[in-house]
Amino acid sequence: MESLLTAIVVWLSANYSLPASFDHPRIKFVSAVEMNAPVKGGNGSQQQPDISATQTSSDIISFYSNEAKAIYLIDGWTGKTPAELSIVVHEMVHHLQSAGQLKFACPQEREELAYKAQERWLAQFGEHDLLRDFQMDPFTVLIKSKCFY
Repeated sequence: MESLLTAIVVWLSANYSLPASFDHPRIKFVSAVEMNAPVKGGNGSQQQPDISATQTSSDIISFYSNEAKAIYLIDGWTGKTPAELSIVVHEMVHHLQSAGQLKFACPQEREELAYKAQERWLAQFGEHDLLRDFQMDPFTVLIKSKCFY
């Protein structure tokens, strides 16, 4: 896993304005119930400001915790597909944003670069993109990455 994280850091720092921090986050595997419990509130809103989550159209499949400096992946993640690897790319963007102490107007604004990097990563593998692999259309990505208050 360390080699994978190093390769992703090199790729992200070469392609985006992110620091090349090799102080890698911890990787933790959790059940679907645990994955969704700490992040979603009763109304589906994100409760904890230090958490950035990746989700399909309805379920959270990973998240990064600034406080724990950890990426949480859903049990069953193997890293054998471009889509699964792209989840780590997305969360590593958040780790590098945190390592670089980058500031954002709101938590959602952090997602713009994470989704852009994830989409670009997927595009390297042919017929993969956020829509096909995660049911995330461009409008949904836009809404999830803008401050609306």
